[in-house]
Amino acid sequence: MADNPEGNGPSPNTTATDSIRDDETQLIQPASGSGEGSGAVATGGSKYISHSDAKKALGTMEEEDPAQPRMILKVYPRRWIVLFVVALLNNSNTMSWIAFAPIANHVDSFYHYDTATNLFSMVYMLCTIPVGIFAMWAGRFFGLRWAILIAAWANGLGGIIRLSSSYLDPAYRFPVGITGQAISAIAYPFIMFLPTKVAAAWFPDSQRTIATTVGIMSNPLGVLMANLISPQIVSSPEHVIYVNFLTAIPSAIVAIVATIAITRSEPKHPPTITAGQKQMDFLKGVKSAFTNIQYIILLVVMGGGIGMFNCLYTVMQQLLCPSGYSNSFSGLCAALMIIGGVVGATASGIFVDKTKRFQETIKVCLSLAIVFGLAFLQLVLRAGLNPWILIVCFVFGIMGLATYPVGLELAAECSFPVSETTSTGLIVLSGQVQSVVYVAVMQMLAKPLDPSKMSTQVCKIAGVEEGSDPKDFHMSNIVMSVIAVLLAVFLVVAFRPKYLRMEAEKAANAGTGRAVLEETVDSKELEPLQPSA
Repeated sequence: MADNPEGNGPSPNTTATDSIRDDETQLIQPASGSGEGSGAVATGGSKYISHSDAKKALGTMEEEDPAQPRMILKVYPRRWIVLFVVALLNNSNTMSWIAFAPIANHVDSFYHYDTATNLFSMVYMLCTIPVGIFAMWAGRFFGLRWAILIAAWANGLGGIIRLSSSYLDPAYRFPVGITGQAISAIAYPFIMFLPTKVAAAWFPDSQRTIATTVGIMSNPLGVLMANLISPQIVSSPEHVIYVNFLTAIPSAIVAIVATIAITRSEPKHPPTITAGQKQMDFLKGVKSAFTNIQYIILLVVMGGGIGMFNCLYTVMQQLLCPSGYSNSFSGLCAALMIIGGVVGATASGIFVDKTKRFQETIKVCLSLAIVFGLAFLQLVLRAGLNPWILIVCFVFGIMGLATYPVGLELAAECSFPVSETTSTGLIVLSGQVQSVVYVAVMQMLAKPLDPSKMSTQVCKIAGVEEGSDPKDFHMSNIVMSVIAVLLAVFLVVAFRPKYLRMEAEKAANAGTGRAVLEETVDSKELEPLQPSA
């Protein structure tokens, strides 16, 4: 290696590759003669590092294409903060959605509207359909940060407006309350794609499914909290105001936290190769998704699963009260379903992250969920089966919710390079459409309760004229059971996906024309040298 006349470093004509000696390389020249770092040797005014450290900093430069661009992969600790904010937002928004469901009779009386509870729930489903398309486009166009902020402030504002309705004259209470609920509902389409988008943008492939699980399961945890707390604090219509406080305050707090904590949409360097690749524009992505047969199967089946869960949350109390089961018991059923779901989703998320067996996991779990779901729909028609109903709810939750995060990750896998914003958003949008249909079907097929069973029912509040009458859901349950079986059979028989995202990552890793640096961020690390233009 030829030194320059002053002996301070390589001559101007010396290349970076020529500068690498067998034992040490002159890389930088600090102002002082002292050097830091592993393998560094200070000599005079120069700093030398070992051959291995130099190769790490410079990367692998192939002779046939030394200017090939390289991708730097990094995993930032900040990813957990982003995920935590999304989880809180999802949780508080879901509480606003479901908090009235386990106390339907009291809510209908408080708002002086005999179908108030169902409308408070259905407005979420109805708002998702028109707003969902815009939310998917906006999330792709404006980025993750703005999607989170729009959702956070719509959620907070809606909660405060619904709370204010509690202090109004009964004639205005329901219109103002449903307006606040509709504003909170606008947040949901923005929230629905956040877990998979955050997982893809911030997390390595070994943590994507578990990150999606954390973000997704905060939704049913909100259902759990609503079903446990609402029946305990509401024993008469005038107590409904406590539930409005319970949902409004956390929603406002999350809006403030999101504004402070979320400062960017994506990390400076991607955590995976596919996270650093350009994804399809919104319209092109939608077209690609709807021409992908395997994705369409998932769209129908996963949407059906989401729709049935939403429908069940909405009418749980109305299903149980005709057979004499109390509001507290219906809340306990929903709680056990969610607790089981947390167990199942966590286990399936960890299992899939390690094995990548997406297809096998979703088929087995969905099939078993259908079996226990059918058992539940038959048990609720009979009185005095409390322990059996509780056991079935718990196992149904384990199997049913285990499919949720796996299904959303599978949607991203089989539709790549469609953005996770689009692939997840369409799945959840399908779920909302089917939710509206299923709730409507349940209500239309329900018949007035047989007079011989009126002595058993606990739906109607004694001495209160307002509120809905108890219904017989026997025919509704049969129709829903048939639909559930058809969806499961369709998935098992027809679904044969290709894992396009994983294949893209394997292909990129197998290539020799690009050097990839993958490590956890350290503030003192040496940035790899970038090739000249």
